Amino acid sequence: MTTAATHAIGSCRNQHTVACGAVRFLFALVIAWAVVPAEAGSLAKGECSAPRPSTDLRHCSFAGQKFLALDLHGADLSRVDFSNASLGKCDFIGANLRGANFKWANLSDCLIRQADLTGADLFHTRLDRADLSGSKLSKAFLFGTDMSEIYADDVDLTGAHMKDVIMENARMRRADLTGVYMLRGAILGSDLRWSKLIGVELTGASAEGVNFSGADLTGARLRGARLIEALFIGANLKDVDIENAIFEQTDFRGAVHVPEFAAKRLGDKWRAN
Repeated sequence: MTTAATHAIGSCRNQHTVACGAVRFLFALVIAWAVVPAEAGSLAKGECSAPRPSTDLRHCSFAGQKFLALDLHGADLSRVDFSNASLGKCDFIGANLRGANFKWANLSDCLIRQADLTGADLFHTRLDRADLSGSKLSKAFLFGTDMSEIYADDVDLTGAHMKDVIMENARMRRADLTGVYMLRGAILGSDLRWSKLIGVELTGASAEGVNFSGADLTGARLRGARLIEALFIGANLKDVDIENAIFEQTDFRGAVHVPEFAAKRLGDKWRAN
């Protein structure tokens, strides 16, 4: 800020004239402009041989490469090829990974919080113990992906393809899995409390010990699913298809719209067997 502008602000400190109001308004605009985050297109072009955070790396390919604890937070990596790459303990926090190719890649123990993986290809990718909290994976392809022990509260997986996914002991509270295709998913012991599972396909899923408490499963399909010791406390089960599911101490306390197939198996304590 120039000396003249500083003087003008100082002279209007305790005045309420029209002119001073205009000065204060312009000063507020300058401050607001100064703190606006840079758009992805304004990132400096990065070097593929020495990738760095917050750079534009869309022109690179990291297919088959090995990195340990690679830090690319805030980078633009949309449609970049990471197929068969080994990226254990990487940092992709806030990165643009839209449409990126992670087929058969290893992302174990990575930090991928608040990242955008919309439409990304994660076919048989290892994501075990990764932190995906707050990230967007809408319409991502996760066929056979290993998501065991992930931390993914508030993740957006709407419309994702997750057939045969391995998701044991995962934490995905308040997640949005609306319209997800998760045929035969292995989601044993996972925490899906307060999540949206509207219209989710979980036919034949292994869901022993899963916590669906407070979740909205409107129109979900759980035909033939193993729901042994699963929790549906306070869940919305409107129009859920749960035919031929396997129950054992399955907890439906406080659940609404419990399907007839489950309701007729309920005992005194709202457990189905």
